[in-house]
Amino acid sequence: MLSNFNNRKKNDIQKEEKQFIVFTVGEERFGVDVNQIKQVIPVMETTFIPNSPSFVKGVINLRGDIIPVIDLAEKLSLKRSQVEEEKKRIIIVELDEISNMGMLVDTVTEMIRIDAREITDAPEIVKAVHSDYLQGVAKINNQLLILLNLNKVLTTEELIELEKIEF
Repeated sequence: MLSNFNNRKKNDIQKEEKQFIVFTVGEERFGVDVNQIKQVIPVMETTFIPNSPSFVKGVINLRGDIIPVIDLAEKLSLKRSQVEEEKKRIIIVELDEISNMGMLVDTVTEMIRIDAREITDAPEIVKAVHSDYLQGVAKINNQLLILLNLNKVLTTEELIELEKIEF
């Protein structure tokens, strides 16, 4: 009887999957763990904040909350693509240091499940560049998907600078 239990236990092992939202910025595809995302909204009018860093698009009023919006193309130094305004999205995330922040992306394409064993660490050459926000890389249908940790897109210095801005 015990041997049957042991055999069944080995066969019942399930692969660990993680869910990711896939989005584009410029020509690049990125994935972010769904647990980091509060919501995805269409682009709304932003209010420019004088003397803010160049990657800060402005702030939005989302149901009474004033939320700073970061332009990920600008922050990640990516070439912009010509995307229709109605396809652009703001990904609302809750960061450790700031309650809510919006990240402007070109498109949100899908939600996918990735077997955790398919995720590899970022290559060493990429780690040499200041890129703590790179969580890893996954190969999906012969294409690489760069996995980001949105909690680390902004450096400590940038977060301090954002906190000084009066919204």
